[in-house]
Amino acid sequence: MTAEANTTTFNIDAVDGIAYIGDIIQKNTGAKGKWKLDFKCSKETKDKENGRIYFIVVDNEIHKIGSSACKGGIKTTFAFYEGGLGGSPSIRTFGIHLLIQEQLNLNKTIKIYAIFNEEIRVVTKGLCSSVEKITYPDIKVTEDLCREDYKKMFNKYPVWNFQENVEEWPERIKLAYKEQVSNR
Repeated sequence: MTAEANTTTFNIDAVDGIAYIGDIIQKNTGAKGKWKLDFKCSKETKDKENGRIYFIVVDNEIHKIGSSACKGGIKTTFAFYEGGLGGSPSIRTFGIHLLIQEQLNLNKTIKIYAIFNEEIRVVTKGLCSSVEKITYPDIKVTEDLCREDYKKMFNKYPVWNFQENVEEWPERIKLAYKEQVSNR
């Protein structure tokens, strides 16, 4: 993989084993959320249950590196973000939803990519027997490696990785979140 000429973009398509998941697009419904993930990957990739590292890429710049091992695959991971204005979201889920919407309002192109942990076969021993099982590497180890690789290239984590950059959420997000929580 190779960093491009400027200090914030990166040719994510050159990452070995990366999967293009789809595009974030505006949706024109009466729902609170005004965007959705338009999947461009196969159903198998969309539903893959093993852990995944996801990348939110705005105009070819990685804005967020995250991980998920939730049931239902990447489609469920992004359903949480899509629904980030309803129910009882965390500030991260709520904030990322709003940040994505702001970028769409600026006519930015937002793409989603993922790296999936591949299965490992291991032998687990009991008292007097053993069994071969399929397991997956710890997704957090893979996520940390991706973020550290990014930091080595750009001297900080992606702009929407607030916690890792030891940064506060923008004031507009904190105020909107406070209002969301008080109106539940």
